[in-house]
This record gives sequence, structure tokens and C-alpha cells, in this order.
Amino acid sequence: MVDAQGARLLAARIRAGVRVGAQIEFTGAASSHGQLRPGDRGVVHDIADTGDIVVDWERGFLLEIDPDTTPFQQIAA
Repeated sequence: MVDAQGARLLAARIRAGVRVGAQIEFTGAASSHGQLRPGDRGVVHDIADTGDIVVDWERGFLLEIDPDTTPFQQIAA
């Protein structure tokens, strides 16, 4: 049986659509997401309770992205 917090975390991970440790690539336009540039790659560092994805980007910064509004694709390992 899962408690309420565990259920929220599971739902957040499902919403994110990726797992911690997955490599992703930003596929959107630079102007729409500030620090990110098309083609930026990173590794999923964490999944927030909200379902946002915390990414450790190769250019040297951590940034939380919303999987519903930030275009990205998972890179095959």
C-alpha cells in the first residue's frame, strides 16, 4: 500500500515521462526558454513533486523544466 506522499511522487514520475538518469535533448526554440538553446543535452537529476524535471545540463547548470510546456526528447542510451 502506498501512502499519500508516495502516490503523489509516483504520479509526478509518470507525468514527467522520463526516469532519473535518462539523457534528454531540448528541442525547442532558444527564445522561449531562457537559458536553453536548441540541441542542449542533459541528464535527468530528479523529478520534483510537481512532475517537473530537474536536469543537469551539459553546459553546466541545473534547470527545472515542465514536461508539458518544454519541448524535449529522450536520447536512446
